[in-house]
Amino acid sequence: MNRLTKRTLLSTAIAVATFQAHGAGFQISEHSASGLGRAFAGEAAIADNAAVAARNPAAMTMFDSAQVSGGISYIEPEVDTTLKSSSVTDPSNGNTTQTGGETYSDVAPSAAVPYFHYIRPLNDKMAVGFSTFSNFGLATEYPSDALAGPGAGESELLTIDFNANFAYEINEQWSVGAGLNAVYADASLTRNAGNLAPGLAGLGITGATDETAHLEGDGWGFGWNLGALWQINENNRLGLAYRSEVDVTLEGDYRGTSTAFAGKPGATVPGELELNLPDILEFSGYHKVAPKWAVHYSAMRTGWSSFQELRATGASTDCVDSGTSPGVCLQKDEKWDDSWRYSVGATHYLNNQWTLRAGFAYDESPVPEDHRTMSIPDTDRYWYSVGATYVASDSLTIDGGLAYLNGDSETATETEATGTYVFEAGGDAYILAIGANYTF
Repeated sequence: MNRLTKRTLLSTAIAVATFQAHGAGFQISEHSASGLGRAFAGEAAIADNAAVAARNPAAMTMFDSAQVSGGISYIEPEVDTTLKSSSVTDPSNGNTTQTGGETYSDVAPSAAVPYFHYIRPLNDKMAVGFSTFSNFGLATEYPSDALAGPGAGESELLTIDFNANFAYEINEQWSVGAGLNAVYADASLTRNAGNLAPGLAGLGITGATDETAHLEGDGWGFGWNLGALWQINENNRLGLAYRSEVDVTLEGDYRGTSTAFAGKPGATVPGELELNLPDILEFSGYHKVAPKWAVHYSAMRTGWSSFQELRATGASTDCVDSGTSPGVCLQKDEKWDDSWRYSVGATHYLNNQWTLRAGFAYDESPVPEDHRTMSIPDTDRYWYSVGATYVASDSLTIDGGLAYLNGDSETATETEATGTYVFEAGGDAYILAIGANYTF
């Protein structure tokens, strides 16, 4: 079984993490430093640099010259989890033990998220572009001796999107665009015995820190994207963009102590898992309401309802989930819902050298309360952002952005094998981004 597969399944909902920035579920929004400064409000319509290609390819027709944009976002999460109580049944004798009372601080590590975009007009009507960025990712790191080891441990998911786009201007008001995407995903997961250790002694487990499962794998998936831009006039425009679902088949290896793996505790077996990355629909508006002021907004729907389960499969002789399903290494229901992200922002054109911006966003969590886990303690969150652009020369501009994300704290119950864990999770995050745009 693909280790990525298992790990994604258990960590897929964390909100702030490694190559994942801070969208709901495990979505990443950090495609530009300027966008961060306005909480990504109006991204499908503003087109103030080449990063717009990743949000709405139709807006590439607004560029008169070739431009390259690149930068990096640094994410500093502060996510804490408290294990309030746990109930563990010893499989060797059926006895149940009540434990609990641990707090795990900073379970989401800091991360750097880079991006790169290039747009080149072909003539007055057409433009092409290429972008490299990440739309999804996550990571959590719990102590190896945590009581909740079977549901905590370490989890990581990284995705990289390679996106080629084409845009065509139909007339002075309407433009359309389309693109193709190749998405690479890599994942890993490690779980420890925790307070299940006494009941796993027959499988060679001697303590809470012993590894009970390790998975890792990678794979590729392919998708497409479309966009439209309506330039009502020089001061007002609307954008609509859609990015398709991408199904990535993760292939890799699994090893563990579970007797569900054909009675081969400690053995490594191959397998695969299909990870369904959701589709994204975004509507944006930009309105210059005064010579030095503009307002902008976005509504984004992410189709997380496609993420209903994580099912890892392998050879029938290797994997038997719960002893009943030959060829199934892992089966976990997720049952996520579609979610929305709403953002508003304002831009102030201070003078010929400085542009200032700010924004606010509300990000819905797609995770139902009864499917929240310690690996994926996803909650609703609120974004507060500020940023600026400095014109260094006729060809070069420098962007900076800073955001504070405030996440709700939620209490949930997770069941893992013979253990039930009641926990509370939540936290905040800070994002700092810097980027540059060069026009040829």
